[in-house]
Amino acid sequence: MTRRSTPQPARVSRKAGPITLLCVFLACIAAVTPYTGASAQVYNQTCQSAEYARSLNRNAATDAADIVVYNPAGLVDLSKGYHLNISNQTWVRRPSHSFDDPLGGGRLRFEQKKTDWIVPNVHAAYCGPGWALFAAAYIPAGGAAVDYPDGSYSTRLLGAGIIGPGGPYELIYNDIDDEYLEGTSLYLALSAGAACRVTEGVSLAAGIRTVSIRNEIRGGLTLTGGLLGPMTQDVPLRVRVSEEGRGWGVVCGIQVRPSDAVNLALHYESPTRIDVRADVKSGDNVSQEAGLFSDGAESPRDLPAMVGLGASFRVGDRTRVELDANYWFQKDADWGRSADGRGLADLAGDSYSVGASVCHALNRDLEVSCGFLYTWYDFEDMDGFYRNTTGAVEVYYENDLMIGLGFAYRVTPSITFNLGTGVITYRDAAISTGAGTVSVENDLSGALALGVDCSF
Repeated sequence: MTRRSTPQPARVSRKAGPITLLCVFLACIAAVTPYTGASAQVYNQTCQSAEYARSLNRNAATDAADIVVYNPAGLVDLSKGYHLNISNQTWVRRPSHSFDDPLGGGRLRFEQKKTDWIVPNVHAAYCGPGWALFAAAYIPAGGAAVDYPDGSYSTRLLGAGIIGPGGPYELIYNDIDDEYLEGTSLYLALSAGAACRVTEGVSLAAGIRTVSIRNEIRGGLTLTGGLLGPMTQDVPLRVRVSEEGRGWGVVCGIQVRPSDAVNLALHYESPTRIDVRADVKSGDNVSQEAGLFSDGAESPRDLPAMVGLGASFRVGDRTRVELDANYWFQKDADWGRSADGRGLADLAGDSYSVGASVCHALNRDLEVSCGFLYTWYDFEDMDGFYRNTTGAVEVYYENDLMIGLGFAYRVTPSITFNLGTGVITYRDAAISTGAGTVSVENDLSGALALGVDCSF
């Protein structure tokens, strides 16, 4: 399959024609979805279970079936028989941005409104004496929705380019209305593999993984306030596009247990090369005419490779300390190219995280835990990345700190209930754009995860 760069937004100029401006509009809409690709950095979703939500560090864990994702080689330490782990997460994200209205309306501020109520994960394993088979269905990236019901920086800038000074409709329309941006994204991973114990203290795991993407993109604005009043017809601009694609990769892991109190583990996920195919829906009056989205057009949306390291230390009979480090090789992914030919993944740079947690058993059936995880987005050129991915401010990610806490309660010897909750705070940023500085904030986001782990 031929890989193509994602079409890039055209620059708004005083001499731009209507088709060029429609192209800019379409690029704005495509860019504000939360799924990544040429539109924004991949949001690498590390929370794959309620156990993770309450501790944030699971790379060396060996106590539940969710380690299919975090430490597959550690499955050999689970009890013999079947293991099933099911969780759901609810995410609340409220990124906002403010800027000086290019149409002269003063300082404007827009905020994302959507809450993601259903983000499920399922992990399963069958364990024998020194070996295990595993499978999982989970969301390694995206999994969120974006909703700007009153528009955003991108739609406002577009409107200014069309009806503002020098715009093609400067003397015909004096206002824009009905601005909105919506997007949903799903990266769904299905994996299967096996683990085995090589020696008393060393185990290995390997498997395959397929990742499918489905994105829905909707948005629009209306040119209004015509020169001749009701005699000048309003002009609606609408986009409704879905994208789908699939890729394949491998997963593997190794666990080393130097003593009963110490466990060390590493797992690797290979890059997943994915091309998404666009499907322009009915009611879309921009995509086909603009030529940016057309039925069957393909563009790259790779999921980057990652390495996860973990260490677990037992302190006495009731306390366990976990340490994690993760690294995502984003620069090796293909997210398309900027208008000047630079790779957008190169502009974004790699990302990585470190964290620690403490889990303490209050009694035989109840364990409480808390942890933190700090994530860095190592931009090679942050302003360049945002300037060349119009709309990225709407799905803003920056260095962030997540704090999680929760508990596990053993209902029966084979059923454990987990509850985890966490808050995330992001570093603010001032993005230098061609239209001035945009202040972006995502001060507080949160998650609540409920899950059950069963063995039988």
